[in-house]
Amino acid sequence: MSTLFEFSALPYRSLKPSERERFESALDIQYFANGHTVIAAGAPHHALLILNKGLIAEEENGEVLTVYSEQETINSKALLNETAQQQWVAIDDSLVFSIPRELILELIRSNPQFGAYFYQDIAVRMTALAQQTSEENELQALLLAPVTAAYIHPAQWLSADASILDAARRMQSAHCTAVLIKNAEHIGIFTQRDLRDFVISELPARSTAIANYAHYRLHSVADDEPIHAAMLLMTKHTISRVIVRRADGALGILEQVDLLAFLTQHSHLIQSQIERAVSMDELAQAWSHVDKLIRQQHRQGVKVTLIADTLRELHRKLLAKTWQLLAPAEISANVCLLCLGSEGRGEQILANDQDNALIIADGFEHPDLAAICAAFNQALIRFGYPPCPGKIMVNNPYWRRTESEFKILLDEWQVQTHRENMLHLAIWLDAYPVYGNKALFARLRDYFYQGLVENDSLLAHFALPIEQFDTPLGFFSQLRSKGGLLDLKKGGIFTLVHGIRSLALKAKLSERNTYRRIEILKQKDILSPTLASDLRESLAYLQSLQLKYGLIKAQQGKLLDYGIELAQLTTLERDLLKDTLAVVKRFKQSIAHQFKLNTL
Repeated sequence: MSTLFEFSALPYRSLKPSERERFESALDIQYFANGHTVIAAGAPHHALLILNKGLIAEEENGEVLTVYSEQETINSKALLNETAQQQWVAIDDSLVFSIPRELILELIRSNPQFGAYFYQDIAVRMTALAQQTSEENELQALLLAPVTAAYIHPAQWLSADASILDAARRMQSAHCTAVLIKNAEHIGIFTQRDLRDFVISELPARSTAIANYAHYRLHSVADDEPIHAAMLLMTKHTISRVIVRRADGALGILEQVDLLAFLTQHSHLIQSQIERAVSMDELAQAWSHVDKLIRQQHRQGVKVTLIADTLRELHRKLLAKTWQLLAPAEISANVCLLCLGSEGRGEQILANDQDNALIIADGFEHPDLAAICAAFNQALIRFGYPPCPGKIMVNNPYWRRTESEFKILLDEWQVQTHRENMLHLAIWLDAYPVYGNKALFARLRDYFYQGLVENDSLLAHFALPIEQFDTPLGFFSQLRSKGGLLDLKKGGIFTLVHGIRSLALKAKLSERNTYRRIEILKQKDILSPTLASDLRESLAYLQSLQLKYGLIKAQQGKLLDYGIELAQLTTLERDLLKDTLAVVKRFKQSIAHQFKLNTL
């Protein structure tokens, strides 16, 4: 039996002990001299080949498709076919591990995680390979479990003419904290907090109708939605319970305390601390737990998109509370605070820098506004968000304007399509209103899209920045880097995000999140289902790499950026990165063709 094979990398580490024994028992080592054919075109596939030492080229019709180096699986994608359509040739003296095809096919059938590696579809492959050991995915399983997996309090119904006293008695007898009522038009909820507020009013409980004190703007989730959806609703709307609904009506109520008891992560507790903070010190203390939350969720295998969803809501709560602590109500009623860029899209997890702006109501002035804006940006620096190198912050008058001044700016960006204006327009399209008079932003958004005309020149100049960064995938699908360092943002993330943003602008989509943009573009048949899936999974993979190695940098006290050292990547990570960058490259070519970038 061989003991030479390394099982630490995926997909091989997903094999069970008994499967590893069978794998090693069947393992053979073959030698191929430089120039010798490893697998001939048209020859049957007898074995899975994994390169131990040397270099092997995959060729088709005389063209080299890719070159495999040490520890890479040579024919994983082709093995499912009985015969080889390509050919593999040693271009250096090479040692190859060989495992019989019949055994590999059997392991594929019995072990889905192992089998995922051999799928042709990059989206299926990445999604399935993300499922690692059950221990690593325990939290993700909890987040994706249906809400009914947690304790759901049975719905306690009262008639619309029931009294406050009736509600109190039902709460006591049913050991619940809320009751539901239904009048002619709406479903309402009456909670213990409402009961407390009523008692303070000293009105008679026996003769006061509950319908007058119930709340009718309810937040609900379907009984087959994941726990994660309920958690986001609670975080976003600062509520302690959600209605769980099914096809025939309300099933019951999921309480915050029961959701937290079900989960091992407590993002809602951080949100509660943010909401209760009355000073910057308390706010900083609440935010200090976020790094631990990110690390725990990442360590336990939670998808990067789910982590981003949670951080998006917490970050927006942080921005809103920071402004609230600094600015009096008089100012907040006449301004709208925006987060921009990746913060606006809700895709930022690690604190790279801050991007924000402020819309001011026409005619409103306040002597302290500039100082408050400066204090706001300084507070975010304290919370771990460095200043924006491009000064896209509220302390910069360029990004602190009245509504009318922003209208002029939006018009200017459309007419003067030089690079800086297109960058500013891209940032603006991702804007999200965080706090204050949000009608200011809504009017500006409507103004922009109503005034946006079919302008091929504008769209082409807007899409053009995807050409400024090369995709770091060279000849033979080899990864290219500078001194072993590859920039994930320049190499792939920016191209995907801005390419999708360009399509969204052309389709006049107000949606700002890249994943939601992809979904809507697919629904509108602008993106095919296959391409939409590949783009979504490719972006998620690049962001997951950035998060993984960003956390390592943070732990080492290094500056956070999008650079990764290729030497740090596992064989599987390099393999998936090649597949991902191939998707980026094809998408970039498609955008260049659609927007006729070669004419600029």
